[in-house]
Amino acid sequence: MPKILITNDDGIYSRGIRAAIEALRGLGDVYVVAPMFQRSASGRAMTLHRPLRAKRVTINGVKAAYALDGMPVDCVIFALARFGSFDLAISGINLGENMSTEITISGTASAAIEAATHGIPSIAISLEVNREKYKFGAGEEIDFTMAKLFLKKIAKAVLEKGLPKGVDMLNVNIPYDADESTPIEITRLARRMYQPSVEERIDPKGTPYYWIVGTQCPRDVLEPGTDMYAVKVERKVSVTPINIDMTADVDLKYLRGHLGL
Repeated sequence: MPKILITNDDGIYSRGIRAAIEALRGLGDVYVVAPMFQRSASGRAMTLHRPLRAKRVTINGVKAAYALDGMPVDCVIFALARFGSFDLAISGINLGENMSTEITISGTASAAIEAATHGIPSIAISLEVNREKYKFGAGEEIDFTMAKLFLKKIAKAVLEKGLPKGVDMLNVNIPYDADESTPIEITRLARRMYQPSVEERIDPKGTPYYWIVGTQCPRDVLEPGTDMYAVKVERKVSVTPINIDMTADVDLKYLRGHLGL
């Protein structure tokens, strides 16, 4: 039986991770290692300056499960050390979409990227939510039915056929209103998803403090063929192939001459 790792950045008690377990049932032996707490927007952060604590958790239908008081990337590293390599790694199902080049901020995508650096075919999967407050909850109000359906379909294909040469992971985003007939679009990453800004406020003692906030890019500037266009405009499932070699596709000799080196 294939060995499958499931992790996330919403925490081990998120309903999204239970949905992923249900979706993968019967496809292989499932292991779960996920953060004890919400770790959204943690990116590729690792815990190097203190020890990690791990708690064994009982979850029906899995070979073993641990909650780790670290980051999503820590969870992948811990899982490899504890259980050896895997045939497939799944990060998600995340509450809230993860699209554009900003996936490097996402703990969900970064966990899949970490697994991919170890040669494990990986899928990061996120479910769009229609209310901002749902992004940092446990998912009590969310219907994961369609996300589970598409995850099972894509995971089964990857287990059977692997990923094509040059593809290390897939970044999948499901519209919140998807149904069984929703098309799947193979996309590229949009340039960015949010326009960030810093909001200054004053605490009761008169001292300023700051929130980093962001507004989503308007639909009329979204470029066809990108993940954001597929999900936000066309209401399609977006599947973006990711290569973890971020070397620019440029003639290296030309670059040397261009820079005068």
